Amino acid sequence: MPFKLSQLSEDEILNLVFDGNKRAYGELYDRYLNEIYRYLFYRVARDQLEAEDLAQEVFIRAWNVLSQTRNRKKRSNFRALIYKIAHNLSVDRWRTRKNEGSLRDDLSLNSADLNTPERSLMDQERNQELAAAVRELEPQLQNVFICRFISGLSHAETAQSLGIKEGHVRVLQYRALKKIRISLE
Repeated sequence: MPFKLSQLSEDEILNLVFDGNKRAYGELYDRYLNEIYRYLFYRVARDQLEAEDLAQEVFIRAWNVLSQTRNRKKRSNFRALIYKIAHNLSVDRWRTRKNEGSLRDDLSLNSADLNTPERSLMDQERNQELAAAVRELEPQLQNVFICRFISGLSHAETAQSLGIKEGHVRVLQYRALKKIRISLE
């Protein structure tokens, strides 16, 4: 009986990818596309289309990295790899737009989660305040905040994707939260 890719662990899927299974890479794409899209949308994109294009670029670059990696032991956590690529891509984008903010003013909410128009308006105002507070952070604090709280990465994954030590991620996270708390008060 054939196995379903969706039931396999990331390591098992990566082994299939290294064996040349393109459908296995499609499974990784399906698993992580929304996370990477959100990261790029909140970090650098001006609109949904730009975020989609950037997310596609991340997965193309990740495919190139995996296809060039000969030693399976050298490969790392795929999630951390794509976040590192997304981070580097966002830095490149930042360099081309030095005077623009990093987050959208309007953090979108899923309309299915909204019960009433009043709740929608309150949530939108709260999200705009949060976005403004995050925009005031220095870039490294922004990166850590977005990885940890918008993308849901662990401390280790955040450290690996940003190329810093895990302990430093914790320190930066603390500083970011403290500054945001002060800003929102």
